[in-house]
Amino acid sequence: MTRYITFVTLFGVRGVGVRIAAALVLPVALLGPALPAVAQSPHPLQPSGRIARLDRNAGVIEGKLTRVDGRTETVDVSVGLLGLLGKTIEVNRDTLIQVNGRDARFADLHEGAKVKAFYEERGAKLVGTRLEVTTGG
Repeated sequence: MTRYITFVTLFGVRGVGVRIAAALVLPVALLGPALPAVAQSPHPLQPSGRIARLDRNAGVIEGKLTRVDGRTETVDVSVGLLGLLGKTIEVNRDTLIQVNGRDARFADLHEGAKVKAFYEERGAKLVGTRLEVTTGG
């Protein structure tokens, strides 16, 4: 089994806003036999075990409510410069909804309000666990 080491460098041209990253991949055998085999350990900042499984299926998005659909009980949260990026989040009876710091219901959600939405991935759907909405009034 051949092991490889990757060297990455970042360089740029002075006065020009361009930076280039270059990578050099070398087989460990070229570096000499002095390198002992080291067991791969997880990165200390990388979650592992049960926490990693939970993190993969959970997320947070902050943006603006661009659509509140009472028929399907979903909300669209848009982010980005023009609001072109975003997610559709399903709201159910277990979703905690707060508007301006107070408990609220789905009917209290209005398009244009700022929102911080916590959700879980369940198959192809994003199911909201908590919506923190801030209105202008």
